[in-house]
Amino acid sequence: MDRLSHVVVFGECMVELVNQGKDTLTKGYAGDTYNTAVYLKRCTPGTSVSFLTSIGADFLSNELLFKMGEEEINTDLVYRSETRNLGLYMVQTDEHGERTFAYWRDNSAATQTMNLKGDTPLSADLFYFSGISLAILDEIQRCKLFALIKTIRETGGKVVFDPNYRPRLWQSRKEARIWTDLAYANADIAFPGGDDHLALYDHTDVDAIHAHVTALGVAEIVVKNGAAGVHIFTKGNHCIVPVERVARVVDTTAAGDAFNGGYLAARISGKSVTESAGYGAKVAATVISFPGAIVDKGAFSTRVNTASSVSP
Repeated sequence: MDRLSHVVVFGECMVELVNQGKDTLTKGYAGDTYNTAVYLKRCTPGTSVSFLTSIGADFLSNELLFKMGEEEINTDLVYRSETRNLGLYMVQTDEHGERTFAYWRDNSAATQTMNLKGDTPLSADLFYFSGISLAILDEIQRCKLFALIKTIRETGGKVVFDPNYRPRLWQSRKEARIWTDLAYANADIAFPGGDDHLALYDHTDVDAIHAHVTALGVAEIVVKNGAAGVHIFTKGNHCIVPVERVARVVDTTAAGDAFNGGYLAARISGKSVTESAGYGAKVAATVISFPGAIVDKGAFSTRVNTASSVSP
């Protein structure tokens, strides 16, 4: 991948409440695409990363803007709703680091992002979105999003999609399939997951996932298949990169998001797909060793070098 100067990530960032005991919660800010934006930026500090979303006019929204500033994520594409606030979710983790979520997001400001954006022009070298980004929008706004994606690709930008299937956000599996297939058909790079494709398409192996996504025209397919490793397909080539083992898994909340951010950071820095998958695995392994979706910046930087400094 050519070195890119401007990345736009579209989606929702919510208030994250993590259970730390019977009556204790800690507050943070996270969401699948926001997590990816944070880790991509941390791993490629010289890349301009903007987060396209909508927030409220409340104090929590103001705190989120401050957090985005701390992460050096551009807020030029953050829109304000005067009538809606941030979504919220609560997460519990078991002794194996696996998580259970409860969400309050149906009327969040982010569900109105494309309406609030209006006709404001937007350009990007790379545009990233997910199945959750799609699911929270109504049908009219989804069409606006794909019109934007078409313009980005026509002007030379690359589009990246992660299906990140969440059944509760869709009216039916049929509806989710239609929009997910449309997203694949408009993507240059895709991150299909084994669990997502099993739940959404009944695909039981990597070959079935590869056949489906390739038929929709995606050039670079990165299949995340849990402990079985990462399968990468590009122009008839296929390689497998193992996941990185960790001594103790604390919280798997943002594992896939962190991998995506690390992978894209390495690709932007000129690394091969194999090197990028190895780097993404290292980023993910670091993140799941700590509680919460967004790991403390200092702790993260002591374990993960920037993508550009990783030896080819």
